[in-house]
Amino acid sequence: MSRFDTIINNFVKWGNGTDKLYVALMIGSQARKDHPADDFSDLDIIMVVDDPDYYLYSSQWIEQIGNSHISFIENTIGGGKERRILFDNALDVDFVILSRNNFEIAIRSGEVEILKRGYRILIDKIGIEHLLPSISAEKPSYISLTECKFSNIINDFWYHAVWTAKKIIRGELWTAKSCVDNYMKGLLLSLIECHAHVLNGIDYDTWHNGRFLEEWAEDWIVQKLSNCFAHYERNDIKKALLSTMDLFRLITVEIADRLKYKYPTDADEYSTEWVINALSE
Repeated sequence: MSRFDTIINNFVKWGNGTDKLYVALMIGSQARKDHPADDFSDLDIIMVVDDPDYYLYSSQWIEQIGNSHISFIENTIGGGKERRILFDNALDVDFVILSRNNFEIAIRSGEVEILKRGYRILIDKIGIEHLLPSISAEKPSYISLTECKFSNIINDFWYHAVWTAKKIIRGELWTAKSCVDNYMKGLLLSLIECHAHVLNGIDYDTWHNGRFLEEWAEDWIVQKLSNCFAHYERNDIKKALLSTMDLFRLITVEIADRLKYKYPTDADEYSTEWVINALSE
């Protein structure tokens, strides 16, 4: 029995009683077999409707599903938005709310790759089911980095290493920490994913946005990450920046060697020398 059974049953009952909802799909951990939901997982539901704004900004329909305490809106797939709601017992539900047109565009453009992890149809009033089995027949595919893209990411990283060091020196700790722990980590993650595929093949599963990284990345990478995130303190941000630079270099040099790509040595050496000298003053 799922913690969300009451909410799901109430939702289906309500959805079948309105002509403004066409399709409802359960996705995410509650619908997949690989890494299924645990006691802290949320519930994700895609809603295909005729008036997204109503479902984004009205609370009347939510009252038919359960007693809610918190609600806010985020951008999501297919050019749509999602309504994130916290119900009784801290049950968190993400309703991805799409127009029928945006949903069909998302399917055709491949923006619903998450369906490949698994889905469950809760409501289908327009016969959408025939489009979905082929989508979920295989795991999301990884697109290999071309040498041009690889080089661009590396140059982007080393540019921002210098940029972050300047922020540290100027005492802009919020900006410096945000860059090293967010923007630069995003670049690092893309290369950790690339590294995993270079070692294990194009079909190796690296999930998305760092999910389960501790399982699919190399152990030595996971261990080194512990020094790559900073406290809100000047010397610790400096330490995190330098550790992130070192790890990034180890990963990218190995990728370049294995793929026979040219490594942007000049960018690395210039940035590293400048950062170390600047931060040592």
